[in-house]
Amino acid sequence: MKIIAITQARYGSTRLPGKVLKTAGNQSLLEIHLQRASKARLLNKIVVATTHEPQAEQIAAIAQRAGCSVYKGDIHDVLDRFYQAAKPENPDYVVRITSDCPLIDPEVIDNVIQQCLYDLADYTSNTLNPTFPDGVDVEVFTFAALEKAWQSAQLTSEREHVTPFIWKNSTFKGNSLFTATSYENDTDFSDYRITVDEEADYLLIKHLVEELGTEKPWKEYISYLRQSAALHGLNAHIKRNEGYMKTIHTEVELRRITNFKKSDEYRSKIHDLIPGGAHTYSKGDDQFPALSPAAISYGKGVHVWDIDGNKFLDCSMGLTSVSLGHAYEPVNERVKQEVDRGVNFQRPAYIEMEMAEKFLSLLPCHQMIKFAKNGSSVTTAAVKIARAYTGRKLVAFPYDHPFYSYDDWFIGKTACNFGVPEEISALSVTYKADDIDSLRSLFEQYPGQIACVISEPEKNFGLPENYLKNAIQLAHKHGALYIADEMITGFKTAFPGSIKKYNVTPDMATWGKGIANGYSFCALTGTKEVMELGGIRKKGAQKLFLTSTTHGGETHVIAAGLATIEVFEKENVVAHNHTIGNEFLKLNQEALSKHGLHEYIQIADCNWMPIFIFKNKKKEVCSSMRTLMLQEMIARGVLFQGAFVPCFSHTSADIQYFAAAFDESLQVFSQALDKGYESFLTGEPAKPVFRKYL
Repeated sequence: MKIIAITQARYGSTRLPGKVLKTAGNQSLLEIHLQRASKARLLNKIVVATTHEPQAEQIAAIAQRAGCSVYKGDIHDVLDRFYQAAKPENPDYVVRITSDCPLIDPEVIDNVIQQCLYDLADYTSNTLNPTFPDGVDVEVFTFAALEKAWQSAQLTSEREHVTPFIWKNSTFKGNSLFTATSYENDTDFSDYRITVDEEADYLLIKHLVEELGTEKPWKEYISYLRQSAALHGLNAHIKRNEGYMKTIHTEVELRRITNFKKSDEYRSKIHDLIPGGAHTYSKGDDQFPALSPAAISYGKGVHVWDIDGNKFLDCSMGLTSVSLGHAYEPVNERVKQEVDRGVNFQRPAYIEMEMAEKFLSLLPCHQMIKFAKNGSSVTTAAVKIARAYTGRKLVAFPYDHPFYSYDDWFIGKTACNFGVPEEISALSVTYKADDIDSLRSLFEQYPGQIACVISEPEKNFGLPENYLKNAIQLAHKHGALYIADEMITGFKTAFPGSIKKYNVTPDMATWGKGIANGYSFCALTGTKEVMELGGIRKKGAQKLFLTSTTHGGETHVIAAGLATIEVFEKENVVAHNHTIGNEFLKLNQEALSKHGLHEYIQIADCNWMPIFIFKNKKKEVCSSMRTLMLQEMIARGVLFQGAFVPCFSHTSADIQYFAAAFDESLQVFSQALDKGYESFLTGEPAKPVFRKYL
């Protein structure tokens, strides 16, 4: 087996020309890089891929002195240069490193190679989900994968950079052209930089080499930086992969969506067949502008196509339920296997115990679990068991949280209480979310009467310090149970959710949405003391009919949940999604600053699900201005409803696309502030889901 490394080295650089020839400790950065890379045990050869620039002769001379081969190729088509450098060597595997990483680590090179071989992968790297410092980047791939990319890549970003075509079309991103795995460090050091793109980077590397020499493992250089905040801060402002991001930005070509003919036909019929036109009111026609898709045909990754064939970047990802990507192949394959074995039986399926053990292993604070098909079933089951456990009737929840259940105990307290007897509505009491004083006052107002508090553990605009812990303690002090509704936060704020993030123990927690990548699988977890009330083992005890659903144990959706958990565990999905969220926030805040609109549009500083608040000229929250922005984003190929849900299939290119559409739409928003939305919005503004009258 032949394994070669190809390191890219050129003189020209927009930000720091001649950077690889700069010196540190009496050696050029390129010399340091090659000396360190040559110590990798599994490499048979190192090739330096450079260009035909006049200064490239200096690079070639250094490479030859280090015993490396040299290839000179196209200055712009980097993929071609890389491929042509590899082809004469006829390798089985190629390792890609770059000479602007002078402190590349030979042990990391060997480890990534070993994982690629062990996994039988087409591609393995420590950059798919960055946990290593920027500057210890290693990518390993088969020559066959490189050749396929060289033959097929078309985009500028896929030619100016070597591997995007491979990893974008890999199993890591939910596709199937290449198999890909991620090599990760136990501790996340991705916010450290020991690479050289700018002068500040060079000064940091120069200091490290002068103080520690060139022979240390990467961890010792990082340990030194951790002890010097000033030195670490020298280059902390520089963005990772900025060159690639700039290339993507220049490639963005917004779609122009104008044809909704089939959608209009669909709208004209569907309301005669389905009350509300949809099975979830938040998907209804009254939630979107008139110029919008009425129905989706299919989805793949982070895009959906409507029945008119229009392609959209998806922002809500199945109302937050799709955590990995639409039609994510590793999940779908597991589902197909179970479908072929049968999905529903007269007795429980064995996979139910497998899931129970697996899910509870993620939550040491809970010992029992119950499955269902939708979130309302498990939140209502939690309320029922709390009433049985405490012998009390009242249920408390925040009045300013959007949704907990379609059942009467919740809906009866909203504007949509038509059909709910007042006697039922009176059994629910409300308080202001995340306000411990408001919750305390509620307990004082109804002493000894509240059975439970149910609340989402956190919202998009943050949480007061120690609030969740204090709220649980307050509920227990007054003899009530606390239910954490992780329907939205689960698999987003942390893995598996906020109760682990904040290290708290609610009596119960409810789960759904993203835990099975869009498949209908929900769960209620809780302590054994509480959940055992729904059991059948205590002879002579009064039986609690907790929740009993024919389809709650369907094997294929449980399999979807298990496959989703496997991906989350293996690929550190939450870290990826938070990185995407941070990038999203940065680019769109920059757009608001560019247009001077921070007073009129607010974005929650929340990397797990940024939400937007739109205001009118009087700086009042305004559904009309919000609807206008939805219309303009949709017209540019972004299916936007005022929130962005990062998922594992989102890439930097998708964030760049959203930001470009947002930037352009803000021009219309600015004009509407002055002239009124009526001059720009087609049709009526979207309406609140919870409203008294239609």
